[in-house]
Amino acid sequence: MTQTRVAALRMLTRRDYTAVELREKLLAKDHTPDHITAALDSLIADGFLDERRVAASYVRVASSVKGRGRLRIARELEARGISKAIIREALEALPAEDEAESIRHFLERRRLPRHLPAADHRRLFAQLLRRGFSTDVIARVMRDRREST
Repeated sequence: MTQTRVAALRMLTRRDYTAVELREKLLAKDHTPDHITAALDSLIADGFLDERRVAASYVRVASSVKGRGRLRIARELEARGISKAIIREALEALPAEDEAESIRHFLERRRLPRHLPAADHRRLFAQLLRRGFSTDVIARVMRDRREST
């Protein structure tokens, strides 16, 4: 085993990395590009480096633990170097109702009144957009919440 492969395996014992992230980390540690490519290829072949697993794990944590929406999760996975096809596949496993439930949970934690002044409503809507939820889901959940008195 080359030193590059050993270094990559050590990194992978701490957390899952994408191939892009692992390449950047190894380059920062002064490993040669040829050794990095060979190490990454062998790690992929051996199943130690799996971008589908990274994406699925990230989607699960980001949606259920961190309360993020599909759009933000997709942007973050793209920034980590995962292909659009794998991102789409990982997000398909996320039930559509999970987004609405995440928004409801967020609103309950904030303990906001059901009827908000217009300025507060816009501010809350913008905050939910930044969390990566789609406008139609946000609007539906907020409307349902306002109507259920």
